Amino acid sequence: MPAIHWMKRNANVLFFIGGFIFDTLTMVRIDSTLDLLWQLGYMVVITVLMIAQIRLAQGRWAPTGRIAKYWTYETEALHFCYGGLLSGFIIFYFKSTSFSRSLVFLTLTAVLMIGNEMPQVRKWGTHLRLGLYAFCVVSYLNYLLPVLIGRMGWPVFLLGWTLACALTFLVMKALARTAENPPAAFKRFSASPAVVLALILALYSLKLIPPVPLSLRHLGIYRSVEKEGNRYRLVSRRTPWTRFWETDNLFFPARPGDEIYSFVSVFGPRRFTHNIYIRWSVWNPDRKEWLTSDRFPIALTGGRSEGFRGSMKKQNYTPGRWRVEVETEDERVLGSRTFHVEEDLSTGERKMKEEWF
Repeated sequence: MPAIHWMKRNANVLFFIGGFIFDTLTMVRIDSTLDLLWQLGYMVVITVLMIAQIRLAQGRWAPTGRIAKYWTYETEALHFCYGGLLSGFIIFYFKSTSFSRSLVFLTLTAVLMIGNEMPQVRKWGTHLRLGLYAFCVVSYLNYLLPVLIGRMGWPVFLLGWTLACALTFLVMKALARTAENPPAAFKRFSASPAVVLALILALYSLKLIPPVPLSLRHLGIYRSVEKEGNRYRLVSRRTPWTRFWETDNLFFPARPGDEIYSFVSVFGPRRFTHNIYIRWSVWNPDRKEWLTSDRFPIALTGGRSEGFRGSMKKQNYTPGRWRVEVETEDERVLGSRTFHVEEDLSTGERKMKEEWF
């Protein structure tokens, strides 16, 4: 049947998509022990299969017995594991910051995903596999170590990056040892992983890698924020349903004495501590740049599924375009909100609405 022939012809792609969908539906949170162990299992399976494939291609090993029976599915299993790993990276890294700020890293992930399925690229064989392998190892360790250590920042990132380099080096060494000319083979194998690892280091230096394992759950602009018990009462302006877009998150008509509140909810793993900052900036049309007005720290303690909550208020402001950003200690942005402050010349009663968070 045509459908069966098509499925057989595209089995690798289907298994890759299957792994992607499976992890998308089953992943709970970035500090879930089961999810982290599941991804570690993917890494182990990929390592074993990749070494076995290359040893088989070199004539140094051949499957026997029960292994030979199931070896016909090794490529599908490899693609399933890669699909599961990369889906986890997209989910966790995308949640960690806005799409625009994670675009470079997510684009790199997508390129590697698509490239892994292109026949024109597959002819690179081991070189591509090792580059993709290095990317998966460093991306995994980049949030595994902060979850285990309870901190994030340059020292933790460099530790994970160094471990990724060491693990990739050991795998390349094991693969090159089986070649006829080990030094030449190692040199060929190292090109792709070296480029990937150097690129990850550069992206982190440029603050283009999302600040995992933190993720912004909510950021809004309000007239008043009050904590009552274990909940926050958020007050904002009520607008007619016919002008639903004119919320305080976009337009903030202000009368003398009005205060502007920013309320945030940031998820962090269990036993995780970090200082996040709320940066208020105003747009300078003459200089065409954002000028920082204030930067407030909030001591974050992780573990709460709904996220760690906090608020900051702004009393001294002028009409114009404002931006509130939530960022880490080293100024990696978790998310932002841009809105316009306008002078409210009306004197009538304003209708307000309440939200509970």
